[in-house]
Amino acid sequence: MSNKLFSFLSLTLIANLIYLGLTNPATAKPKSAESAETRASDFGLPTHRRDGGSRSSRDSCVANTENPNLMALIPQKTVGMNAAASPQLFFYVPELKNSSTLEFVLRNEQDQLMYETFLSTKGNGIISIKVPAEVKSNLLQPNQNYRWYLSMICNHQERSRDIVVEGWMRQGRLNLATQQQLNEASSLEKAEVYRQQGFWFDALSALTEDPTSMTEKTMIRQKWSEMLVSVGLENLASEPFIDAKLVENPANLR
Repeated sequence: MSNKLFSFLSLTLIANLIYLGLTNPATAKPKSAESAETRASDFGLPTHRRDGGSRSSRDSCVANTENPNLMALIPQKTVGMNAAASPQLFFYVPELKNSSTLEFVLRNEQDQLMYETFLSTKGNGIISIKVPAEVKSNLLQPNQNYRWYLSMICNHQERSRDIVVEGWMRQGRLNLATQQQLNEASSLEKAEVYRQQGFWFDALSALTEDPTSMTEKTMIRQKWSEMLVSVGLENLASEPFIDAKLVENPANLR
């Protein structure tokens, strides 16, 4: 075989391999798509966004409301991503027959306590719980999974009757281009950027920022509803926000 023919065949083979690599979906996946899939992963970790309390305990504890279940506002089977300096999680809280006390706990994968707080609420609706910035900066590490629990305490002397939801969060980092984009974005634009990047908690948080106009307020409500519908929580899309106040003397609850 001549050198010219050998060179021609070699170049042809290389060109075909490159073409197959570029057109094969399994090998030609963009890096951005890979990172988005990673951020939407469940990492093999269980999530229970709806309380699993027995009907008898709930009947004796929760008031008769349209939505009687404690719910975490998260996708069904993914670890919630967070990039904020003070991570914020959202929950729907049903009304208890008596005053409601909540316990929020955050632990690492080694089950070490990272953060704990107690809150009180009245009525039913959506609350947000923030992990203080100092907790994140001192304890939470990027690309590590952290397990959270929210317990609705029905009886302080019988904690086995608590109504509980649980899941995982994961601290992530934004690249410089995304951060610059967010710096110039409105609340609605921020929510969409975060959603596309897989930062679910940050997307919801952006929608709780004070709107600058009634038009924006209406659009934010629509976006909030759209996001909840997208993860199967349409029954909570119109629920109001309610206050959750820190309990000053949590030791009295133990």
